[in-house]
Amino acid sequence: MAARKRSAVVTAARWLGLVAAAFIALVVLNVTASGPDLPDFRASGDPAELPVTGTLPIVELPQFEAMIVGARGRPIIVNVWGSWCAPCRAEMPLLQDAFETYGDRVVFLGVAGNDSRDGAQRFLRDLDVTYANTIDESGSILRALEVDAFPTTFVFDAEGTLVIKVEGGVSEQRLAGLLDDAVR
Repeated sequence: MAARKRSAVVTAARWLGLVAAAFIALVVLNVTASGPDLPDFRASGDPAELPVTGTLPIVELPQFEAMIVGARGRPIIVNVWGSWCAPCRAEMPLLQDAFETYGDRVVFLGVAGNDSRDGAQRFLRDLDVTYANTIDESGSILRALEVDAFPTTFVFDAEGTLVIKVEGGVSEQRLAGLLDDAVR
């Protein structure tokens, strides 16, 4: 009788352990799959071209939206950065390498925020960044995208819909995964 009771307790404990493990796995999967909450952002307006490399124009939200509209047809990576930001400095060469690999299939656009134009231009020059960049001096783009951390990387699908927001630095593996998913 004691052996049966012990066996029933062991079986119940195993089931409880499996249920707990399944619950934890679902919570972890949900957190990693969804990432930070996406802002309610949808670009609109007439399409506009991306800025010429090396120009770093001052851009307000309507011009930024026009660039996103103008890039429809290809996925878009938008990286918000600052020249004063150490993780941004570490991440930028990865983005440049990705641009050199995926630039024919994915649009890359950098947005300098909370920065001076001189500091941002020096940063891009020092790191040999060759994809399009702008500067958001007013903070209107950062507010619309609900940027809470530097760097923050956004992925827009080919229709211009914001699908992913990654706060903080992106590893080479994470960036490759984002880009591979974007071009599928």
